[in-house]
Amino acid sequence: MKAGGALDVRLELERVFNNRLLRTENEIREYEMALEKLLALNDVSLIGELCKGFDDDTEHHEVMFGLVHGIEYLYQNKAEEGLRLIAISVPKMLSHAKEWVEILHYRILNHPQERKNYAHVLLMLDESARNEIVKLLTDIKEAKSGKFGSYVDEVLKLTITSI
Repeated sequence: MKAGGALDVRLELERVFNNRLLRTENEIREYEMALEKLLALNDVSLIGELCKGFDDDTEHHEVMFGLVHGIEYLYQNKAEEGLRLIAISVPKMLSHAKEWVEILHYRILNHPQERKNYAHVLLMLDESARNEIVKLLTDIKEAKSGKFGSYVDEVLKLTITSI
């Protein structure tokens, strides 16, 4: 805490990032405590920084799911802004957190309104980032066509027909 009791957001974000591998009880405790403090701020603008807290090499996937749920909580009232922050984070996450990027996208794809919002967000991205997400969505469709194929098609149709 800063003087006067204000939360040092930068420090708490560093705690999430530095403990993201969740290898020890202490790392788990630090990660969860920092995440709890940050989520209490209910600030959608933190999503981009929070996305840095994902890592495919984490030891405890169930703990990291707290970050997935936390991000969803933060964008529940500002979906388009939150989804935009996730989308612009994707290219930076693919090298070390592709599994978590996919999980975030499965969860977006599972909700009709989020699919529409996400398609709109993709239109606003630069071409390079949009192409990476289109590739990711295409990969999801190929891997899980039964459940997610039509959802991916919906997002891509809304995106491509509007470009």
